[in-house]
Amino acid sequence: MTLAGDAPAAAETTPASRRSLPLGPVPRAGARAFLELQRADIAWLLALVIAAFVVRVASPVFFDFLSPGSTHHSVAAWGAGYPLNNEGCIDDVPVGVHHAAKRVCGFVFDEVYFPVDAAKDIAGVDYFDPEPPLSKLLMAPPIVIGGFNSGAWRTTTVLAGSLLVGLVFLIARRLRRGDRFFAVAAALFVCFDGLAFVESRTGVIDIIAIMFAALLWYAFLLHWQARTRKQWTATLYFMALCAGLGFGAKLTALAPLVVAAVLLLGRFLEPLALDLFPSLTRLRGGRAGEALMWRDAAGGGRAVLHYGAALVVAVCIFSACFSRYLTINHTTVYHFDGCTVEQGLHLANTGSFGQPWAKIGPLRVPDPIQAGRDIIEQTSASLQYHSAECHGHPYASDWYSWPVMFHPVLFYADYKSNFTAAGIQERAWITDMGNPAVWWLAIPALLFCLWRALGGRRGLPLLVATAGLIGFAALDMAAYGSNVPRLRYLGMPVLVFGLWYALRRWWPVVVGSLGLIALEEMIVRYHAAPRYDLTRVDVGLGFKLAFAAMVVFGALLVVNAVVSRRFVPSFILLGYLAAWMMWVTGNSPPSSSSTRCGRRSP
Repeated sequence: MTLAGDAPAAAETTPASRRSLPLGPVPRAGARAFLELQRADIAWLLALVIAAFVVRVASPVFFDFLSPGSTHHSVAAWGAGYPLNNEGCIDDVPVGVHHAAKRVCGFVFDEVYFPVDAAKDIAGVDYFDPEPPLSKLLMAPPIVIGGFNSGAWRTTTVLAGSLLVGLVFLIARRLRRGDRFFAVAAALFVCFDGLAFVESRTGVIDIIAIMFAALLWYAFLLHWQARTRKQWTATLYFMALCAGLGFGAKLTALAPLVVAAVLLLGRFLEPLALDLFPSLTRLRGGRAGEALMWRDAAGGGRAVLHYGAALVVAVCIFSACFSRYLTINHTTVYHFDGCTVEQGLHLANTGSFGQPWAKIGPLRVPDPIQAGRDIIEQTSASLQYHSAECHGHPYASDWYSWPVMFHPVLFYADYKSNFTAAGIQERAWITDMGNPAVWWLAIPALLFCLWRALGGRRGLPLLVATAGLIGFAALDMAAYGSNVPRLRYLGMPVLVFGLWYALRRWWPVVVGSLGLIALEEMIVRYHAAPRYDLTRVDVGLGFKLAFAAMVVFGALLVVNAVVSRRFVPSFILLGYLAAWMMWVTGNSPPSSSSTRCGRRSP
């Protein structure tokens, strides 16, 4: 299977031959033509989103007629409002008469935080939130309409999870143009993935943040593939809008933004890099005309001005997400400056701010300067909280175990309420875990992306490189099993020699070896580091050097995407690594809400 963007190397293009460059697809008028969505694509998009929505709203679905001992010969759909955790209760939810505090039960996992915060937004009640407010703000309308119940506070996540399926379809269509089967398959994998499914049926903010992050990825691909000035400008400001919304939902939008920024910077600097380092011309791939059209559409100083304006737009959108939060008088802006396991978080001081109004004569008008200061103080307090938090959590897991889902998160367990038709007690569990058939196979798929990004071919070279990788991994496992850590160093030349025999060029061998060895060293040194729990790991200098090497590997992948034109496999690797590596010193599993699962009131 050939990945789009894998083009053979091309000779260096001189300025004199600029007019003879193949410019790639000729831009066509109209948004639909630029989006490259045919009627069949729109039909598939709608069908996938609707199917995802129906499955999430109806589940859990029980096919009783398939059970031999069942007395019900039908299909039962319990709906998104199920389950209710009767032991998950909050005493002061402002949902009583005139927003009086009321005891409410039924919360599953981190629903004890986010729907309650949404109810406090509705009631105008003060609360300290270590996450940006947009996700809770989006949870509020269904609660206003349907009341404060599990079906209402999960409505927004159901919608976000359903829209995520459609966004994955659109992203896949941009990555492999003309391959609708690839896009449909990718969307179906997400639709029925266990982690995405559970997150979209639980009133937590992560699926909302992921949906906006996926929207940002899609906006970036549109901007990357723009060919005219109008397309370039429109997609840039669309990307700025998505970035503001993504950060307003959760600060994890940093991962797609960083990848987008370095790739765009690399595309701008490509001509300068080729002038300063002529040896890079040997790495150049085909389809140089597409990058040339993009730079022509961007312009020179015009592009700098537009990117500056887009940054302002993103900041304004992010600030607008605090619109409701700022209308509430806050006296609980906690600033933490330390933490001990014995005494918990240490409160340095408590800030406060009122509604940002200013008076001009008899008129009362919004004060944007004070609003900006309040947003900065709240965001600073949130970051201080996450930085200071030192408590572990029984659901936390090491970052390197996430791809194999070694320690999934148990969201809900009921050992008393469920019985079979014969009266035998059953257990009810909700585990936030991905589909192993997809997640485990994604590991060799990512390695194949690395192989394609390096320009590797199928056949014997692929077999030789695979043998080198297996030898590298086997010696690493032998070092772990025999408790002789230095034995793993023997695997490094095995990997390098395997890649050299398969590729016979220094650039792909250096890039591939650097990335794999850096990741291996990060895992080994993190696993062996002294620790109290997952939040207090003394990683040491070796781990920090390995992490720096991984950053260099990412930079080399950017060069590979921009100069060698192997964009798609490099983009996939960069996106995966950015979303993964940002958590290497964190204390929570990939599906939980940062450190908030251990949140304590000061």
